Amino acid sequence: MGSSSRAAGRRALSTLVRLLTVFGLVASAVTVTASSAHASTSQFRGVNWPDARDNFVNGVLYVSGLSSSDTYSSASTVADQVVGQLYSITGANTVRMPINEPTVSTYWGTYTGAIDTALSKGSVILAYWAHSGGRPATMTAFNQMWDKVVAKYGGNPNAYFEVINEPFGYSATDLNNMYAAWLARYPNVPRGRVILDGTGFATNVTVVGNDSRLNGTLLAVHDYTMNVTPPYDDETAWANHIASSIGPYASRTIATEWGGPMSPGSKYDIQWSTIDYSIPSGSYFADYLRGVSSQLRTLGMGSVYWPGLRDGDWYSLTSRSGNGANINLSLKNPSGLVRLQYAWGMGSGGGTHVQIRNASTGLHIDGTGSTTNGANAAQSAGTDGSNPQWIIENTGNYVRIKNRATGLYLDGMGRTSNGAAVGQYQTTNSTNQQWSILTEANNVRIKNRVTGLYLDGMGRTSNGATVGQYQNTNSTNQQWKIVAAN
Repeated sequence: MGSSSRAAGRRALSTLVRLLTVFGLVASAVTVTASSAHASTSQFRGVNWPDARDNFVNGVLYVSGLSSSDTYSSASTVADQVVGQLYSITGANTVRMPINEPTVSTYWGTYTGAIDTALSKGSVILAYWAHSGGRPATMTAFNQMWDKVVAKYGGNPNAYFEVINEPFGYSATDLNNMYAAWLARYPNVPRGRVILDGTGFATNVTVVGNDSRLNGTLLAVHDYTMNVTPPYDDETAWANHIASSIGPYASRTIATEWGGPMSPGSKYDIQWSTIDYSIPSGSYFADYLRGVSSQLRTLGMGSVYWPGLRDGDWYSLTSRSGNGANINLSLKNPSGLVRLQYAWGMGSGGGTHVQIRNASTGLHIDGTGSTTNGANAAQSAGTDGSNPQWIIENTGNYVRIKNRATGLYLDGMGRTSNGAAVGQYQTTNSTNQQWSILTEANNVRIKNRVTGLYLDGMGRTSNGATVGQYQNTNSTNQQWKIVAAN
């Protein structure tokens, strides 16, 4: 995922493998796969509960809130608090918990206290993490671990088994052979409770889904902004991206990891404020979360957000205070929860009206109430009423920007001269009315498709001053903040 803490947890992963994986994703993320079927996994409304160190640990895993001093009883108490509150806050019914060889061999008597309590509340996905290299250090220890886990939970209808998380250390052929061997080793586990990650970083479901030996199993896909470099700046591209990873197997697939920043943090040495995910095109993070959540909802897929609780992670949906029976979870970003619930098929996904404020002048783009085709767009200090409010419409890889009061669209008018005014015009479906919204840290730049010029406040601070267009200057005059109306 995009967070610095998540990246640190993956420090053992191969940079070359990542680059190759990303390259393949970029090449394929063009259009939504036409054969993507509606899914039957929508019953999974999940959150991840990982170790604060991430789950790529060469040793015992301690999910946030647990420690080496816990017992079966105290682990049960922690799970009662954490899982219970995660479910009550989010509406989830599934929690994904990590396992590895040391955890099962030396901490099992404690950890089962947390697992048993979680199972009493809903579904639990037990997912195996290889600490490095994308595959188990030895198959003997791997099999011994799963023997113990399956013996304990194979008969529990709420328990699901994700054979390996992000198996990037395998070729496609070797991975499918390993999956087939796992199924043969545990024939009494219903295949509908077995989850198989796509190849690589769980980003290619089709290769696994195509293998008839694995029929009847569930499949897992992961998707993060870090999987695309540079990241997309529109919702449609992100929607197409996850769809291309799933192919025709939506009916069997769960997104067992996806997520974005829920609190202030940094990436690539850029400091981010809290992101409002109810706002279209506020940033590439917003485009990602909105695009992916919309696609998951459209496909009817279940998903498991990364993470529901992870101490110290800016992607974490909640934060924890207290310990044991005194644990209290707090929601970090209500707009992020709204998009997660939207992915689960719940709610409307947030508001639609925005204001667009210039970073230099502090003024808002204003339709001025004019209904005349070709009327100039202005800037104003006003925040009340519908004149400075806009609706951003996603039209593929571009957006159109419609004034709430007049119903007219921002239009480049085909003007290519620096300083030319931005107009408003009734809908024409022309490229003059199509804009790219490009993320600049916590601001955006807005570029016309035809003219190639950027919306520019021109340093004008007077109410009613015209909004201009200008070639790229990298100045704050061309930076805008998209915020929720009122």
